[in-house]
Amino acid sequence: MLSRLFILALIGFTACTTSFMSFAQPVDANRDKIALVMKALSNPFFSKMEAGAKEYASEHGIALEVFGTELETDVEYQISIINNLITRNYGAIVIAPVDSHKLIPSFKKAIDQGITVINIDNPLDQKTLADQGLNIPFVGSDNAKGAALVGHYLRRQMQGKGRVIIIEGIRGVENADQRKAGFTKAITTGGGIEIVDSVSANWHTEDAFTHMTELLKKHGAVDAIFCANDQMALGVLQALDSQTQTALVLVTGYDNIEAARNELRNGRMHATVEQHPELMGRYGIALAHEAMQGRPIPTYQETPLDLITHDSFGKRIALAMSEMANPFFTALFKGAQTHAELHGMELLHSDAKNDDTQQLVAIQNFVGQKVDFLIVNPTNSQAVQPGIEMAHSARIPVITVDRKEDGGQVLSHIASDNITGGQLAAEYLIRQLPGGGAIVEFEGIPGTSASYERGKGFNDRIAQHNDLKIVKREVAYFSRDEARIIMQRLLAANQTTFDAIFAHNDNMILGVLDALQAAHVVQRPLLIGFDAIPEARQAITENKLSATIAQKPQLMGILAIDTAVKALRGEKVATFIPVELELIKSSQ
Repeated sequence: MLSRLFILALIGFTACTTSFMSFAQPVDANRDKIALVMKALSNPFFSKMEAGAKEYASEHGIALEVFGTELETDVEYQISIINNLITRNYGAIVIAPVDSHKLIPSFKKAIDQGITVINIDNPLDQKTLADQGLNIPFVGSDNAKGAALVGHYLRRQMQGKGRVIIIEGIRGVENADQRKAGFTKAITTGGGIEIVDSVSANWHTEDAFTHMTELLKKHGAVDAIFCANDQMALGVLQALDSQTQTALVLVTGYDNIEAARNELRNGRMHATVEQHPELMGRYGIALAHEAMQGRPIPTYQETPLDLITHDSFGKRIALAMSEMANPFFTALFKGAQTHAELHGMELLHSDAKNDDTQQLVAIQNFVGQKVDFLIVNPTNSQAVQPGIEMAHSARIPVITVDRKEDGGQVLSHIASDNITGGQLAAEYLIRQLPGGGAIVEFEGIPGTSASYERGKGFNDRIAQHNDLKIVKREVAYFSRDEARIIMQRLLAANQTTFDAIFAHNDNMILGVLDALQAAHVVQRPLLIGFDAIPEARQAITENKLSATIAQKPQLMGILAIDTAVKALRGEKVATFIPVELELIKSSQ
């Protein structure tokens, strides 16, 4: 990262000694470099953005340099950075612009020179871009949607009536204008809530403190305040503290910086929005790198939004896992763990190692610890019932994930449609074996919903084709070792006159592959798994496996936490939340 003084010196040096710079630094010396240009480098939001960008660059061997301003209002300085990068002929510029209009002429100069430009975080003005004949790809969240999340939350908290003040960002800047518009529409829809004033504090804490102090004198007590970023929310809190009104007002922000999280933790702030700046940085560098290779890139890459509220901070969530040794469930756990941390929750967890009794003991312990929420990934759909009834009796809400329970009282179930997944696997085989063939099916743990439903979807679809026959079924309990042993037995008995093998999970199909490779079988049957764990994906890339069904376990863990958070806020949640499926297949 270069300091302001160093950059200014470099700009001046370049302007005065162009011929020398051309001699010392060839025209193409920077063509493989990407410049990340941000604003207000002191803001923790942009520190996260920088970290995400650097992580991606490091993973892919990309030369990355980072620049930025000291203030979010310093348009001229950001323009000077861009012009200097153009002079130095960088390969790409990824920028979070200070202003949505004034930098566009400089971007046109860059693009005309063959420099890739990617816009992140704050969108550029579409009309100004059109006037310049430009279409610059954008990476970021929908600011109106994010502010609407806060508006809907406050409306519920205020029960549809009261007085609100808006503290805006810089007027005329797209993300500031969109946040104001999104919040205003959400908070006022349905009537009963009055916006008594709206002022700009230019994203700054000090300005927000000054304006809020004046607004309190002008309007007296209000019920809620929406700030377009967290830095301004901190200034509003200082103003409320000076008037001893903090406990009486709902204060919300935007960005989820650590200082705001501390205020959420102690109940002084009530909501903020996480817009994942680390992903903006990461995706921005990724798109720039793709474009520099001459590959097509999308014009819009959306990043996710999360409403973070004080309701979830300090709550304890228990996650009872069936088998952590399985990479699928490891990914599910990591998704839940990361998201629980995002929402300020403590996540307790247990690993039943596929033992029904061990899982019941773990659930009993969680109930004894009086956790606020229980998420269960059942070892067995029926065996888990007593544990769920135990939690229900203790008034602990329960969510099941991936595998269903059978008959207990569950708030919500989160899973892929395993029947549809089985059908996808069958349809892949139908296409690959147009002349018919013999199929072996490796089943999972009897009694689990995943095994039953995947098998049902697969078998029902295969049964519609008389030229396809399931000639053998083997129970391998979702185990790689068990599947390998079974496949070795089949090979030893010379029972290998089949064209395809479908396994209810990737661990089992990888066990089958282990046995085939150890026996040096050259003409292998089609091998189809389920889960799309990393090792299976790699084997598909290498054309060792034929296909797998991706059901996004990490997303399941995230959705489980999201559902718990919504329930803690008093929101209604769906009884079933589906996670979409995707067929991943080899190139052969």
